[in-house]
Amino acid sequence: MADRTISDIATKLKAIDVAMLVTKTGSEDAIAARPMSNNKDVSREDGTTFHFATDDGRIDDDLKRSDQCGATYSEGDFYCAVQGTGKLHRDRATLEQHWVPDLETWFENGLDTEGLVLIEVTPARIAWWEGREQGELTP
Repeated sequence: MADRTISDIATKLKAIDVAMLVTKTGSEDAIAARPMSNNKDVSREDGTTFHFATDDGRIDDDLKRSDQCGATYSEGDFYCAVQGTGKLHRDRATLEQHWVPDLETWFENGLDTEGLVLIEVTPARIAWWEGREQGELTP
């Protein structure tokens, strides 16, 4: 196993724009995944990531029922699986803190988009692989 810090992994995750964000869904707790941008908003301290969505899709309902979630990332020979909890934010101040202008491509009305939410994914475990090296971190 190779030694990597949370900061090392966060730097790599910042460079990978799209993750597959995974939640439990439905009454059977089936697995649902969808692509989500982290907008290069990754905490170097604990690997927390932030993703914008609207509350009219399944992800909002999924996280209300169970905060357990995960995200997978890959680029080249680097792969990462994050397991943790998701929290929905709706307050304007928090949304403004994490907003970047590129998001207007997806949210035409910007911060005024109806039902805009911010999903905060806090990792409990981060597993990574790169070439022949691998490791696991628990922030």
